[in-house]
Amino acid sequence: MPNTWRKTVLSSIVPTRSDVVAEQKMIRVLIRKIKQMKGVHVDVKLAGSLARNTHLRGDRDLDIFVFYDPKVKREAFEKAGLKLGHAVFGKSFHEEAYSEHPYVRGEIDGFNVEVVPTYKVDKASNKISAVDRTPFHAAYMKKNLSMRQCNEVRLLKQFFKSVHVYGADVRFQGVPGYLVEILILKYKTFEKAVEAMSHWRDHAVVDLERAHGNDSIALVQFNHPHLLVVDPTDASRNVAGALSYNQFARLILACRAFVKKPSEKFFSSAHQKSLSPAQLKSYLDKEALFGVHIPYPHDMLSDVMWGQLHRLSTKLTNTLEQHSFKILRTWYWTNAKTDAFIIFDVENPVLEQSMLRMGPKVTEEKHAEMFLAAHPRPLSGPRVESGKLVVEIPRKVWKFSDALQLELSRAAENETGEIKPALKQAKLVKESALSTHAKTDAAFLSALSVFLKGKEPFLE
Repeated sequence: MPNTWRKTVLSSIVPTRSDVVAEQKMIRVLIRKIKQMKGVHVDVKLAGSLARNTHLRGDRDLDIFVFYDPKVKREAFEKAGLKLGHAVFGKSFHEEAYSEHPYVRGEIDGFNVEVVPTYKVDKASNKISAVDRTPFHAAYMKKNLSMRQCNEVRLLKQFFKSVHVYGADVRFQGVPGYLVEILILKYKTFEKAVEAMSHWRDHAVVDLERAHGNDSIALVQFNHPHLLVVDPTDASRNVAGALSYNQFARLILACRAFVKKPSEKFFSSAHQKSLSPAQLKSYLDKEALFGVHIPYPHDMLSDVMWGQLHRLSTKLTNTLEQHSFKILRTWYWTNAKTDAFIIFDVENPVLEQSMLRMGPKVTEEKHAEMFLAAHPRPLSGPRVESGKLVVEIPRKVWKFSDALQLELSRAAENETGEIKPALKQAKLVKESALSTHAKTDAAFLSALSVFLKGKEPFLE
């Protein structure tokens, strides 16, 4: 069967000639500007997918790396990098961000620009900071990736984006762009890559340079990750280190679905329809959903907020389940501007007002006496069941909404992260409030629709 989808998809994801002209113009302007600036920097280059000609149409991301002599001490290096970064943007919108060390990012004439300080080292393995290896990625791909394969990379990137496994940040915990390029070098074409990934098992290995001899040795060196992709420029690094096991599994399932029935739909989210108002109401009526609305903290970076939401939702889920509530699913979302939500799908929102408390064996005299003393007036008991003491006692909390409010208040009191001030303003919201918000925020409706359907979009 001919790949009828290929031409159509490529026509929509490959940058146009005018795109390339505009990109190159902006790159020249920025590099010239930085070279003319006074400072201790020694060089400046473009990095990232645009430097490797593997970027998608519309991805106007410029990663400008400013190089410093390794002799420059870390404190002076960071200070100089930030000072230069702020100067590059001037009055244009920008903010300080943090990876291993701080850098400046923002927007200039419609381009998302990052000005990243890095040490000029002779090879990636001699890195002083983690970002020092990034320029070597561009050099490696420029040497090994053919012009024809650039479009293969684009196809695989778009595929990963559409099935929601693209991006190594905390939000997605998925596949970085550099890993996509490595996969195409390994498997040559998009189709062969997808076919190979559809058969991946736990502890899959991709090692282009065979730096560790064989896969078994490599897995031992990296403590047997679910996916090991050895960085061809630095054999000590797993490029797939940020990929969660859940995303690893989702990636494989999506590849199997594509192999069974190749289609353009795997490269676009256009077919992923949001729920209509009537459908949304129907879903909300059937589900026992409890939401928390958190006002977005002022000046918090989006990647930091996603990380905070992930940690908080996990913590709340664990503490709420200790109250004997069974949580089917937990979901979190933010527009990174004004609002954030955590939503719990609960199987048993109302419990019995009493609970069974199992004690020690009667034969354990000391512990048995302590148990009896601790429960002088139970609702029922004490009695013996299967050789153990048993009592029924009142629950302190039997409604999920009360338990959620209690644990949210505790989190607001005990939280030490940047989200703490916002948690003090957090409020519980009902299904009606979720529905109202969905009417005014299309992105929220889209994400909520995927959550409520509970089905992988690529399987629709």
